Amino acid sequence: MRGHREITLGLLGLAALLLAACAKGPVSQVPTPWDYPLMPGDAALWETLTVEQQQRALAFLSDGSTIRSSLAGDE
Repeated sequence: MRGHREITLGLLGLAALLLAACAKGPVSQVPTPWDYPLMPGDAALWETLTVEQQQRALAFLSDGSTIRSSLAGDE
């Protein structure tokens, strides 16, 4: 039973950390575009973009480009 309790407490701690992380960042208004081939880290990057950046990135993705290339003018 001790192992079960440790696992449960560990999962509760992980859930608390994930909820805290979600509360700090901006909330995405456009769902992550899973229908397009994404590069590693794109899903996390997507959540940090403004709605305008997400919409521009969708246009780039639909033309076969990448999310990062859509941000070139913002850097």
